[in-house]
Amino acid sequence: MLFRSEKLEAAEIFAARNEQESLQLAVRSPADLAGVQILVDPPLGPQGCSLKDVRIEVVGYVPIDHPSSYYQTKAPAWHRKVPSNVGRGDGWAGLWPDPLLPRKTTDLRANLTQPIWLTVGVPKDAPAGDYHGRVRLAASGQTLISVPFRVHVWDFTLPDENHVAAIYDVRFGPDRGVWGKSLDAAYPEIIRFLASRRLCPDTIRPAPVFRLEDGKVTADFAEFDRAAQVYFDELKFPFAYTPWNLYLFGWGHPPKTVFGQRPYEGEPPFESADRSRLRPEYKRVYRELLRLYWQHVKDKGWHRRIVLYISDEPFDHHEHIRQQMKALCDMIHEVDPEIPIYCSTWRHVPDWDRYLDIWGIGHYGCVPAAKMAALRAAKDRLWFTTDGQMCTDTPYCAVERLLPHYCFKYGAEAYEFWGVSWHTYDPYRFGWHSFINQSSEPGESYWVRYPNGDGFLVYPGQPIGHDGPVSSIRLEQAREGVEDYEYLYLLQSRIEAARSAGKPTEAAERTLNDAQQLVQIPNDGGYYSTRILPEPERLYAVRRAVAAAIESLGF
Repeated sequence: MLFRSEKLEAAEIFAARNEQESLQLAVRSPADLAGVQILVDPPLGPQGCSLKDVRIEVVGYVPIDHPSSYYQTKAPAWHRKVPSNVGRGDGWAGLWPDPLLPRKTTDLRANLTQPIWLTVGVPKDAPAGDYHGRVRLAASGQTLISVPFRVHVWDFTLPDENHVAAIYDVRFGPDRGVWGKSLDAAYPEIIRFLASRRLCPDTIRPAPVFRLEDGKVTADFAEFDRAAQVYFDELKFPFAYTPWNLYLFGWGHPPKTVFGQRPYEGEPPFESADRSRLRPEYKRVYRELLRLYWQHVKDKGWHRRIVLYISDEPFDHHEHIRQQMKALCDMIHEVDPEIPIYCSTWRHVPDWDRYLDIWGIGHYGCVPAAKMAALRAAKDRLWFTTDGQMCTDTPYCAVERLLPHYCFKYGAEAYEFWGVSWHTYDPYRFGWHSFINQSSEPGESYWVRYPNGDGFLVYPGQPIGHDGPVSSIRLEQAREGVEDYEYLYLLQSRIEAARSAGKPTEAAERTLNDAQQLVQIPNDGGYYSTRILPEPERLYAVRRAVAAAIESLGF
């Protein structure tokens, strides 16, 4: 908005009870203005109720030097490494809005647009109806402009516990210094930050302390139990991976050593080993470790929310990896057939039917919809795995918002993303990653630069003098997507209840069907936000129609 004297129309947002909803105002001044204050008059509504939970943030911009892609090279370490192709998305080089700076003042530069981000939290007991508030910008004790806004509160309430899981690994990258503290110190505040946005971390920290003493595995669960009580009972996260001690291999590598025990006879990388036959002592030690852990979480009643993540992106095109996976799954299920084994395979691997319990597949067509339905019919569980797609330089943040929609339509109970806090540079100064050295199978190494913003949707507060994590537009869209899922779930539930009561449901069913047409498999994937969500306003129209249908059923 330009500063001007004519009356402004009220901005408006819509939210259920127990939901957060964001409003963005774009401010543009004809002259430089320093220290502009952002003031909010909390929206006032029915019965004199006020929506006092209003979070104020200023949208920050980060530079992007080249469109997102995975850029690889085998150049020597001392070579300067630069992107090697045009990229693979609908983004471009330039300044991109992403971090939401926790500030209530901002400097305006002449003729440059500065967005302001407000997030309104609606309490569970708020009466339905319209709430009216104002955003005022002030400088030097004078109000520069006053913008009215309206919050319409729907007459239904979102649950405290989600019916879909959005799982984001909490880990630090090579530039750990940007956090100003260790991962263990930052972890409690990061997971609370995620919980406040209906998002789920990957695992419980600290993990149990496992030791091998006189040939026997022992465990100290004291600190783990205290953390797990917070994780499950207070923050109510839906899932946790088993400790990373129990993770076994990635890509094309052999299984890791466990307490000094190698998985196969001979020397790494075990090129001549029969990958279907693990060493007995290896199996014994691993099973003891797993049995101790699994029995403990069963005794605590946590086991139904525990998932064993066995491998990341295993190279199923190798016969020895296919055999290795089956042997490892057998080892795990010998402890308890009910232990759910998850793997981010991206595709369906027939050799692993009845070995893997939860398939991590790509949401853009790696597995046809009919095959996904067949897997569910066979009692397999489905998650979506999503590495590399939540890029800073995608105009609509569509995949972050739509992943729960894909979950709802195609029967996936969760999606997972490999990192929420992984940085290789100060992300405020550089919106891209450095090249890092990695090895995807024995004897092979290369340099790779990950897509812009890949691995983090949370910014560290330390570089900007803030004590705690800093949100992003992408993270808030992930929250919005989980809330969208709850709208769809509630409408479906009310349709089923109305149908059982003999009440008409045709109009509501049409609305639910329309909502599910927002997403399709196959699709062009998260790099191309303008293709998977070509009409962003349609999403909001569909959401309002779903809310109205929920209210109309009245259960």
